[in-house]
Amino acid sequence: MLAALGVFALVEAARLRDGWQGARLMPAVVGMVLVALGIAHLGLPAAPAAAAVGMEARRRVLAMFSTLALYVAALPVLGFLPATALFILILLAWLGEFSWPVTLGTTLVVAVASHVLFQRWLGMPLPSGPFGR
Repeated sequence: MLAALGVFALVEAARLRDGWQGARLMPAVVGMVLVALGIAHLGLPAAPAAAAVGMEARRRVLAMFSTLALYVAALPVLGFLPATALFILILLAWLGEFSWPVTLGTTLVVAVASHVLFQRWLGMPLPSGPFGR
């Protein structure tokens, strides 16, 4: 299944007609990785039957999706940087088992790094919210 998805990504990357080579690069790289993982996965032994999922695991999944939905709703209102920082903070505090200094430090690094990556380096327009320009 992974290899088929990878081939599909490679075909679609080749079909892109954009003057910028980078538009085809990411789908092609993802496609190659998926094909390689699919081929490597064929050599693995069959996995044993999975155990029943407990209620705690279901709560964690629900918490993740609920937080993600709130993040999407908060993006246009708060802006990218505050919404991302709040999203990471909630996830690490709620689902992670880290101390508060590690949680706050990781939140700051991830939020600022993602802002620099997407807005400064890639030039993507991000929602600025009430704190933006």
